[in-house]
Amino acid sequence: MPHRKLPPPGLAAARDACAPLWLLPFLFWLGCSGSSSLPGSTPNGEDAGCVEPPPGDGSDAGVPADVLIPSRLLRRSALALRGEPPTDAEYAALEAAGDEAAQRAYVSAFVDRTLQEPTFYRTLFETARDWFNIPPVGPSADPPEYGLQQQRSIVRCPDGTPKAGAWKYFRDDKDACQGLKPDGTPAEERSLEAWWAPGATTVLVGFAASVSPTGQTYDASGFPVTVTCATVGPIANCGCGPAAVRCHADTGSYPGWEDYGLHNPQGQRRLVAEEPARLFAHLGWHDRPMTDLILGNYSVGPTRLQAAYVMQGLAGELTYLLEDDSWWRPSRFASAPVDPDHRQGDPTAWREFSVAARSPFFLEERDYRYDPRTQSTAMKGIPAAGMLTSLGFLGAYPRERVRGARALEMLACEELSPPQGQEFNEYKRDPGTEGTCQHCHRRVDPAAIHFKRFAKMGHGFEGHGATYPMPGVGKVWHWPARWRTGEYPYHSDPFSHWNRWYMPDTLLTPVTQAQAEANPEAVFIDFLPAEQNLLGQVSDGTVGPLGFAKLIVASGSFDRCVVRHLHAQVMGRDIDPAKEAGYLEDQVARFISGGRKARPYIKALTQSDLFQRGR
Repeated sequence: MPHRKLPPPGLAAARDACAPLWLLPFLFWLGCSGSSSLPGSTPNGEDAGCVEPPPGDGSDAGVPADVLIPSRLLRRSALALRGEPPTDAEYAALEAAGDEAAQRAYVSAFVDRTLQEPTFYRTLFETARDWFNIPPVGPSADPPEYGLQQQRSIVRCPDGTPKAGAWKYFRDDKDACQGLKPDGTPAEERSLEAWWAPGATTVLVGFAASVSPTGQTYDASGFPVTVTCATVGPIANCGCGPAAVRCHADTGSYPGWEDYGLHNPQGQRRLVAEEPARLFAHLGWHDRPMTDLILGNYSVGPTRLQAAYVMQGLAGELTYLLEDDSWWRPSRFASAPVDPDHRQGDPTAWREFSVAARSPFFLEERDYRYDPRTQSTAMKGIPAAGMLTSLGFLGAYPRERVRGARALEMLACEELSPPQGQEFNEYKRDPGTEGTCQHCHRRVDPAAIHFKRFAKMGHGFEGHGATYPMPGVGKVWHWPARWRTGEYPYHSDPFSHWNRWYMPDTLLTPVTQAQAEANPEAVFIDFLPAEQNLLGQVSDGTVGPLGFAKLIVASGSFDRCVVRHLHAQVMGRDIDPAKEAGYLEDQVARFISGGRKARPYIKALTQSDLFQRGR
């Protein structure tokens, strides 16, 4: 770093003689950070932040203080955009560029070039992954019991068996590799094009190969029950279905670990946890508005991740999805936008897809309204809302209040801190209006109300077994009114949670007791009534997470939050919304004027006066 020149002797003497006057520029600099107008800017108008007035006299007159030399500016740009310092070759090219003006032009070109390189995508992904900090979906029972998969594990028959290389159910079909049923008769065998191996022939054997429309299982009392295979899935002796969609091939040392272990970059449990951050990076890379992160009806994911959405649709008995090959046949998604590290048509690429096409219970509609207080027909679903309806986000946080709180913290930069030294009314039944907890619940519950219609039931067993009901949606996820009694078989989760916390006449459940008695599903109300507001905004009635997303965008909180995180990535520090309110609003205005896109905003930050000065 070059040494700063000492002030002229006369100026130093004046400072010593009149210290209060010497402090004025410093106080002015502190004060401007909270002002909505900037005291100065670069000639091209791309300055970000308060600009320290240049010296008015002496040898430094007219020269901004602390301007980084080109080599340091190159280093700062490289660290901000790709997390790595410049290479020796890049430093050499900078030196060879010529005089200082040419070197600064080289740095500007370096920024433009880096913003178009795959490393920029990876920086966005890593920024979002740290920012969102979404945990992997927890195990259903003991590892590797990962329930979100909702597909039955199949394994290859070992060498030396009559059906070596064929795929069979891991459990409950021990004689299949010998080509036999349990009763000694020949086992079924079927060759097909499986969803996980497009273009190849896969052989199924035993119950996995069954094409029977019905199967047999047993109820809780041990009595045999005949089931329809197309709706219940591969339980008992039902088969894997067309293209083996109901099953997943497991090549690991023990079924389940391949998709459960986070060390596997293509393991589904890791994929669903990464989906929100990948969507953020996808939006930045393809110059989409960042509001699509929570308002969009699309997401990104490889074939293995999209399988989880398809299984959720099948769990709701949308059996036509069994014949849909658009999510696994490469020719059907050859033109879908992908991440820069993969080619289009690659099943492992993070490619764009319509959420409603994979699981139609996540609706394309942007203004779907449903009021269970007055409507008794089944709800069609909840509108897709980017990362807020991603299975990784919904599955990682099993309760609506946790989802609401984390969404406020992540996407509106809200800080939910406990009160200090305050007195509250007595808590009786509603944490949103009673007791000490209301300090946070008054803010959390109006957000949490939007996240009610996704829960977990049962335990996974090698990927299959656990289900994820969307209460009140479609034709499957309804129960007799006695579910509100909490008696068997409605004594455990999710019913126990619903019965305890979805109480009428509370902030989370704004329905009357009479409405809840007339229609028990009224307690699943998932939009904000007109008498409530979130961040000062009144809902338009849109249900589900999309209703929440609209509110935080309308309040401006989402834009401010995105700007703060992008600013921290590039500038190395957050913006204090209290002390730098004016600066923050200026940055938000710049972000919005650029279409809420990451790349042009980041480019503007690198050209700012503060960035050039290392501030």
